[in-house]
Amino acid sequence: MKGIVLLLLLLLSTPQSLLASEINIRPFLIDVTMVPRESVTETIVVESTYEARRAVLFATVNEITVGTNGEVREFISPVMTDRTNTVTSWIEIDRGRIEIDPGQAVEIPLSISTHPFAEPGEYHVFIGFVESKRRMDAEAVALAGDANGVIVKVTIGDERQDVLRVVSMVVDRIVSRPDERVVDITIENSGDLLSAPTGELIFYDGRGREVVSVPVNQASEAIAPNTQKTFSVAIPLEQELGQFKANLNLKYGNNQRASLYDTTSFFMLPLHYLLLLLGFFVTLIGLLLLFSRRTQPTDYGGHESGDEVSMYVRDGHVAKPQDHDIDLKK
Repeated sequence: MKGIVLLLLLLLSTPQSLLASEINIRPFLIDVTMVPRESVTETIVVESTYEARRAVLFATVNEITVGTNGEVREFISPVMTDRTNTVTSWIEIDRGRIEIDPGQAVEIPLSISTHPFAEPGEYHVFIGFVESKRRMDAEAVALAGDANGVIVKVTIGDERQDVLRVVSMVVDRIVSRPDERVVDITIENSGDLLSAPTGELIFYDGRGREVVSVPVNQASEAIAPNTQKTFSVAIPLEQELGQFKANLNLKYGNNQRASLYDTTSFFMLPLHYLLLLLGFFVTLIGLLLLFSRRTQPTDYGGHESGDEVSMYVRDGHVAKPQDHDIDLKK
């Protein structure tokens, strides 16, 4: 429907002298949808209704801009540089002299080969056929918008993809010092488009209750295709003690919105709690050592083992010293 409106507006804006021309051109509109690195061939039929003379024409190629309501706004000078958004460089048509006998028609092939990295969008080209003896004159007539011809609409679909993935989300398992209160999130762009993920990092306590949330990539820094970027997010917890969980929730995508999720857990142990805990353990160890020393048995000399030796003397025992005995009475 849009192509029909464009055609009608083009006809309404065409000078009456061209409408009464003895040259008929079919079709009026060529509408193709393509992808990068694709080629198609269309046929344009040019017919002469002259009765007595041969028609001499030149084909011209001009990019045109089309308004929102379909009218042709401007004829642009042809640029043959092969660029990703230069539609005239994708067009191949015979630029030589076209001669048509009276009452005859010729078929002219039109080839369209898109750039391997053609940018998505809609492109419009006007293929003009101007009666002239010189190509230069024919191109001037077409550029002024006074030529008869065919409008070619080329639509390049956007098949590029937004693909991001979370490579890692790193935080110390035990967070004590201020410089440890950070979560490093590394994201890789394995797609075809520049992409800027944004979202938030939500913190939950050990009971699963949300404590606080902080934005991630609030400045909308973009990640180039085939590269990685690390976003550092400060943990907004200082005096809290206990186990916490961080949930990552990001959105990205230009063509289609997508989501990224990840989660990690850590234990908050502020430095003053750590010092108190360390002091407690030092005190406990000191008390255990002191108690251990007090309960050690007395060590008597001559006994390496330190065991106490008991001596018993029976009442009424009369000693009968032998020669080898030691006399304790001396």
